Amino acid sequence: MPFVEPSTFPSLETSRLHLRLLTAADTDFVFRHFGDPAVAQHLLDEPPLTDIAQAEAIIRFYLEPEGKSYNRWGIALKTNRQLIGTCGFHKWDKAHRRAEVGYDLSPAYWGQGYMAEALQAALQNGFERMELHRIDALVYVENVRSVRLLQKLGFQIEGTLRDYFYQDGVFYDHFVLSLLCGEWSVTPNPA
Repeated sequence: MPFVEPSTFPSLETSRLHLRLLTAADTDFVFRHFGDPAVAQHLLDEPPLTDIAQAEAIIRFYLEPEGKSYNRWGIALKTNRQLIGTCGFHKWDKAHRRAEVGYDLSPAYWGQGYMAEALQAALQNGFERMELHRIDALVYVENVRSVRLLQKLGFQIEGTLRDYFYQDGVFYDHFVLSLLCGEWSVTPNPA
């Protein structure tokens, strides 16, 4: 049976990146990426992966997201198709036209504008194809780079979710940020 490109979550292209749905062939990347303590340090919703079976479970969860309330794109460099991170939506509430965006990037690619570029494409897909009115993001309060990135894209901090995630015996506060469709601009504010 040939692969049919999903209408809601198609592959996306930017000037330097290709965003595509994760597949079983990405298991090794997912294991290395989400097993990296530097990647996991600000996610705080799950500890770093320690077993390949955990990566396989993540891939299975995201396979065939069409019609579901979530998706995850692998972020690949156009030059060599190497995966460098992921981004996508979860908690998609179609009735209220809102979803939460999530993202992560391998440390070797931090500070080079890749995530801003990937999120531009993801947000555009969210507002245009998914017909979202509101996109939320939850960010660990000490993840200053992520907060700045979202603000550059037009997100506003709405408040703090106190003791929102619990990991390794510690509770962590998170900011809740949002972007409304009417506030969205395809071109982000200059950095």
